[in-house]
Amino acid sequence: MFEVRVGEAAVEKITSTYGPERSATGRPSEWDFWSGPPAAALIGFRDFGNLLFDFHSEIRTLHIVDPVFGALVFAGVLVEPGVVEIADYEVDPGYWDMIEDDPND
Repeated sequence: MFEVRVGEAAVEKITSTYGPERSATGRPSEWDFWSGPPAAALIGFRDFGNLLFDFHSEIRTLHIVDPVFGALVFAGVLVEPGVVEIADYEVDPGYWDMIEDDPND
């Protein structure tokens, strides 16, 4: 099992994207985000050694679908033996449109 940390760049991205409190229009807070996708990524990257990689075994991705934030991809980097840093994440901006257009609804 790997130790997993959240890198400074990912922390900055989260804090600059989400405010400290939910908005009046229902926009989630930073806490809402931390308790959802990043928490799942912290757990998922513990199994870093079994995640697939493309070109460099030190860099792996983890795809997470969250009921509030949608589909996200987290990038984890092996920074030292047994230690993974979540370096960045991206939200799929088209996820909710794709779900809305699902012919099985």
